[in-house]
Amino acid sequence: MAERTRLRLDRALARLGLGTRKKVRSLIKQGRVEVDGEVITDHGFILSDPATAQVLLDGEMLTLRKHTHLMLNKPEGFVTAHKDSRYPVVMDLIPTELQAGGLASVGRLDLDTTGLILLTTDGELAHRLMSPKYQVEKMYHLLYQGKPFTDTDKEQFRLGIRLADRTVCLPAELEILAGNAVQLKITEGKYHQVKKMLLATGREVTYLSRLSIGSLMLDPDLAVGDFRPLTKQEILDLYHLVRLEIDPNYL
Repeated sequence: MAERTRLRLDRALARLGLGTRKKVRSLIKQGRVEVDGEVITDHGFILSDPATAQVLLDGEMLTLRKHTHLMLNKPEGFVTAHKDSRYPVVMDLIPTELQAGGLASVGRLDLDTTGLILLTTDGELAHRLMSPKYQVEKMYHLLYQGKPFTDTDKEQFRLGIRLADRTVCLPAELEILAGNAVQLKITEGKYHQVKKMLLATGREVTYLSRLSIGSLMLDPDLAVGDFRPLTKQEILDLYHLVRLEIDPNYL
C-alpha cells in the first residue's frame, strides 16, 4: 500500500514556489484556495492525502509535490553548502520555507564557478544523478588560457583525459567555440575535474559555468542568484533519465 503523508496546506503551497509562508497564508485567508471543492480559509488545514487532494488557486488546478526541486543560477563567490565559516552559501539564496525536508544540492560547484545547481529533497534522485552508473551528462561553458584547441584535442577528450595523478577520466565531449571558449560534456563529478582536465592538456580555466545536468538546462531567463521551481515536465524528465518511478499527480 502506498504511503499516505499528511501535509499542512500552507506548506504544500509554499513547496510550489508560490511565495513565502506568510504570502501563501494570505492567499488562503482571502478565500482563493479550494480543496476538494471546498473553499479553505484556515492556513493550518491538513491535507490527509496530498497525492489525491484536488487543490485549486483562483480556480486553477495545482499539482502538489511530494518533494521540492529547484533550479538555481549560482553566482560566483558562493559555496555549495548549507553553512560555511568564511563564505556565503547557496542556501542563503533560498527562502527557509523551501528548505524543509532536507533540501540538498546535486553535486557541487566551486567557489568561483557559476551556473546551474539543482536542489532537491529527494535523496535517491540526487544519488542517481551523481552516480557514474547512470552516466548523466553535465555540460559546462568555459574560457581558458593556452594554445587553441584542435580536433586532435577533441579526440583526446573522447578517449579519456589522463590527469596529473594518473587518473583516467571517462570519455568527454569537447566542442570548440569561437576565441578561447569551449563547451565540455562530462559524466563524472570528480573534485575540480574540469579544471584538472584542462591542466592535463597544458591549459588553464579562467571562467567556468555549468549549463545543464542531464535533460535539465539552465533557464536563460533566470538571473544570476535567482532560483525557480522545476516545471512538471522537467521533473518527469529527470526521473525518467535515471529510471525512477514517480506519480505524475504527486511529484
